[in-house]
Amino acid sequence: MILVNYRCADHIEARLRSGVFGPSDEVLIVDNGSDPERVSEWESRYGVRAVLLASNVGFAAAVNKAVAVSERSAPILLLNPDLVLTGAVLDALVAQLGDDDGPDGIAPLLLDGGGGVQVGAAGGPLTLAAVAGYFLMVSHLLPRVRGVFLTRRQLTSGTPPSWLCMACLLVRADVFDRFGPVPEDELVYGEDLAWGTAATDAGARFALARELTAVHAQGASGGSARWVAAFERTLRRRLPPAQGTVAVLCVRIGLGARRLVGRRVD
Repeated sequence: MILVNYRCADHIEARLRSGVFGPSDEVLIVDNGSDPERVSEWESRYGVRAVLLASNVGFAAAVNKAVAVSERSAPILLLNPDLVLTGAVLDALVAQLGDDDGPDGIAPLLLDGGGGVQVGAAGGPLTLAAVAGYFLMVSHLLPRVRGVFLTRRQLTSGTPPSWLCMACLLVRADVFDRFGPVPEDELVYGEDLAWGTAATDAGARFALARELTAVHAQGASGGSARWVAAFERTLRRRLPPAQGTVAVLCVRIGLGARRLVGRRVD
C-alpha cells in the first residue's frame, strides 16, 4: 500500500488507525518534505515504512520512488489519504484482481461526501474525439460514446474504462515494470489519465468494480483552475499539436457552456 503525504498527515493517520491494513501488508508512506518527524514515528507505532523526501516532488514521482523500494511481491494499492476504504472492499478488490486471467488494475466506484457518483473515477481514451465527446456533451446524450471521462450514467452502467483514478487503484505487482512508471511531468492532476491510457494502448486491461464503493469526500477538483490547467497541459503533451489545440478549445467551450447555464463544472 502506498500513501503520499503532503500536508495531510491527519488523514493518513486516520487510514492507519482504520484497520484496513493487516500486519502482513507492506505499507509505504512517502513524505513529500512535509512532516518527516511525524511520518518517521509511524514506523514504530504502526509498522509502516517511511520514505522521506527532502521536498515536494509531486504525487507521481513519490509513487514511483515507493514502487522502486517496495518488495512488490503482492498487488500494489495506491490510496489517497482522504479516501475512506473499508477492509471488506479491499478484500473484494484483491479477489477480483484474481489470477493471471484477471485485469491489470481494478478500482471501486468513487462517491463524494454526499453519496453521489464522482466524475473522474474512470474514463475513456485520450483522443481528440473522446475529449470532444465528453466536453461537448455528446457522451451525455449518447451513452455509447465514450468520452475521455465517463459520465455518471456510464460509470454505473458497465461502460469499459481505458483508465482508472489513482485515488484508489489496485494493480498487479509487476504492472509498472510492464507499462512504465507514472508520468512525472505534472506535479498533480492528470497522471492517472496519462498513465492509464498509455498502459491501455500498450495492452493493459482495467476494470471498474461498480458494485464496490469508496468515499472520496474531498475529490472534487474538476472545477478548479489548477485542474483545468493541468488537464489542458496533458492534452497538449499527449496529443499531436493541432489535435491538442482543438482539444483544449473543446474543453474551454464545454466548461464555458456549463458555467453559462449554471451547471456544476465537472
